[in-house]
Amino acid sequence: MVEQQTDLPSLPKSIAAAASLFEQGGPFAADRNPAVLLDGKGNIRAANAAAAGLVSVLATAPAELAAAIRTVAEGAPARLAALEAVGADGKSQMLDLSLLPCAGAGESGILILGRDISLERALRSALIDSRQRFKELIDAAADFTWELDADGAFSFVSGPLALGHPPGDLIGRRPQEFAIADDAARAFDGSGPHGGTEIWMRGADQRPLCLLVQGQPLTAHGPFRGARGLARDITAQKARETELAEARHRERLVVHLLRSLRRSIDPAEAIAMALTTAIQAVGADQGRVARFGPEDAIQPLGGDASAADPDLIAAALAAPEGVALGQDGERLGLAFICRHDARRVGLLILWRDAARGDWLADDLFLLGELAEQLAVLIEQLKGQEQLKQLSTTDALTGLLNRRGFETTLARVVDRARLEHHGGALIYVDLDNFKQINDRFGHAQGDAALVATADILRHQLRARDPIGRLGGDEFVAWMDGIDRDEVVARAVALQTDAKSLQRFAPGSDKPLGFSIGIALLREGDSLDVLMARADEAMYRIKHGGKGSYVVVD
Repeated sequence: MVEQQTDLPSLPKSIAAAASLFEQGGPFAADRNPAVLLDGKGNIRAANAAAAGLVSVLATAPAELAAAIRTVAEGAPARLAALEAVGADGKSQMLDLSLLPCAGAGESGILILGRDISLERALRSALIDSRQRFKELIDAAADFTWELDADGAFSFVSGPLALGHPPGDLIGRRPQEFAIADDAARAFDGSGPHGGTEIWMRGADQRPLCLLVQGQPLTAHGPFRGARGLARDITAQKARETELAEARHRERLVVHLLRSLRRSIDPAEAIAMALTTAIQAVGADQGRVARFGPEDAIQPLGGDASAADPDLIAAALAAPEGVALGQDGERLGLAFICRHDARRVGLLILWRDAARGDWLADDLFLLGELAEQLAVLIEQLKGQEQLKQLSTTDALTGLLNRRGFETTLARVVDRARLEHHGGALIYVDLDNFKQINDRFGHAQGDAALVATADILRHQLRARDPIGRLGGDEFVAWMDGIDRDEVVARAVALQTDAKSLQRFAPGSDKPLGFSIGIALLREGDSLDVLMARADEAMYRIKHGGKGSYVVVD
């Protein structure tokens, strides 16, 4: 841009006088800034060494420079604020040019004085760039910058939004107006920790926001005159930290749970321990574990049932995830379906006081992990019971085997002695059984044994333990029975035994029962009772089969 010069230096009176300034020892000769003298025709009359780049520019005379020369030729000085010139060495210069008219002794000319502003412009550009970089760093480091006046009110706020407000809405207001905690003044007046103060404030939408505020007072000493600093919204960071802390807490709970379960080898004991751990971990006051039996019948495994359980269980069964929440008055309920290999095998139900608050994500996570472990334990318990049943049950008839019956007999006889209600031990032999195996095969013999077991089940009570000692020998215990009733049972058994003849058709040796009965007497031990039952059976075998003997 061409500017007219109004503040002019003292000009030489002639071209010759101006040219002398370029001679050796003259002021322009050794000047580091370019200087060129043009005659009236625009030819270069003189130039110093620093003007190499300017001379090159004059050779092509860009439009802006040509316009300035014309202005000066008309007698008015001019100025070019910035002109790029490239010297002989290829280095670029940015020049500030002053063009001055020079006339006298019938000659006219133009004196061009330049000032190299390359460094100045570079510094200015660097300063602008550094300011931009500083602004970008501040923007990256903070969501907004602020300044407080001597009254502690915002006098300056930068950034697109501050606490969700346009910056102008905060001017004249104190930070305390937005604070949830009481430490806002200390956070913003610069007296907080050097690393910043975390403070909870309320945003424009009334949601709590956590800010990291770093402030610096405007004066180090004397009365408070204001402060300035940065504020960064770290709400999301705090939420992530909270989530991480909750995850670590859940991990500790799960580890504790698994360690607790590993302490017990017995599945039933582990289930009880898991329920206790769950109740304590989530602050429940009631809970239960159950399993699904045949036709989805619910079989309790531990804990206490609530009257509101059925509705909660129905909701859990209907939910795709197998989880249901419920409420019963002032109590909150939670039910989990325990699945093993995609099969529902059990359920976990917990209740707690509603005053403790809603079920948390931690609660759901922990109980979900527990439900998985309970499913495994329930399956282990089922397997253990099956093994126990196999070890105590006769595979052919489904009755107790010798081991199972003797274990059961010891328990029921002890109870009968303690409660003084008596009972009877009954031995039953299937008479002439061997002929069935010999004549009709073992399959027919097995069928006869199964039929014998069915007769015993039919004639004895459901609570009476019945066993097969081996071969054709059976045994039963009838609790709280007197002599007359046990005799009636023996007669009924022998009557039903006549139906067994179908397994040995045409035989002259009828199938039937020999029954030896020993009534429990005061002071009898188990061994004495069994010996008396053996004695009764001995009498039958030596007195004729197909009858019964009672030993009082």
